[in-house]
Amino acid sequence: MSGLERTLTVWSMANITSLLGTLGIVGSLIFVGFEIQQNQNIAMASQLQARNAALMAFYSAPLEGSSIALRLMEGGIEPDIDWSNDEERATLIAIVRVRIISLLNSFNQYNAGLIDESTYTYTMNRALQIYENCKLRPTVVQRVPERFLDYLEINSTVNC
Repeated sequence: MSGLERTLTVWSMANITSLLGTLGIVGSLIFVGFEIQQNQNIAMASQLQARNAALMAFYSAPLEGSSIALRLMEGGIEPDIDWSNDEERATLIAIVRVRIISLLNSFNQYNAGLIDESTYTYTMNRALQIYENCKLRPTVVQRVPERFLDYLEINSTVNC
């Protein structure tokens, strides 16, 4: 092997090594970028969950120890109430606020990729049950962001 051939072989091996090193660095940077994005999504979801937990605690505090609240909560998503009774109506609205915020939290977590499809489907069906009650719909509309409301409107079969 002549000196020129040896030089070209060494130069080619150096180029291949340099190329592999560059590809390794680029791959590492892409991986770090994905990790940063994932951590950002988790941090945002955690902040939303903390905010929703604070709101649920605020709205549920007056319900503690309430016999009306206990009776209405046993009635499920659509309890039988006397709509002319101001106390029953106000208690149910407070319960709906807490429930819809909890369901909104699941919506946010699903969109962040943090909960599975079956959990999401279950919670959205519960949200639709509340939304499709025409007496409760105004409370839902007041408490949810536009994106969640769009989902409910698109999937609802009830016109109020």
